[in-house]
Amino acid sequence: MTEDPVTLLVPASTEHVRLARVLAATAADDAGFDYEEVEDLRIAVDELCFALLDAGDADGRLELVLVQSDGAIELRGSCAYRTAPSGAPRLEELTEHILSVVVDEHEIGLEGDVGRFVLRKRRV
Repeated sequence: MTEDPVTLLVPASTEHVRLARVLAATAADDAGFDYEEVEDLRIAVDELCFALLDAGDADGRLELVLVQSDGAIELRGSCAYRTAPSGAPRLEELTEHILSVVVDEHEIGLEGDVGRFVLRKRRV
């Protein structure tokens, strides 16, 4: 990815996930994604943000870093937890299936007391 990243910091609550969706949709539209691809990206952002926030007692902010270039978008999300969850953020089987359909790549995990995800989507 070659363009400058855009960073969005919002309070770590599900009420602010819509801002993450707006960021992703705007970047996808700017990158020439069609309507369905934009909606797919919004769904993926929603699912991954909720998974991070539901994994533990989020502390502070949800940070999203988006980079777009050459018809592709990469979005990285992270949030710290007050105490490290007993396990990494997990995706339900249905959510995993949905993500495998709507984005090219995704991962979610835990590093210490920080939950992280990354997703990548390329324009068709």
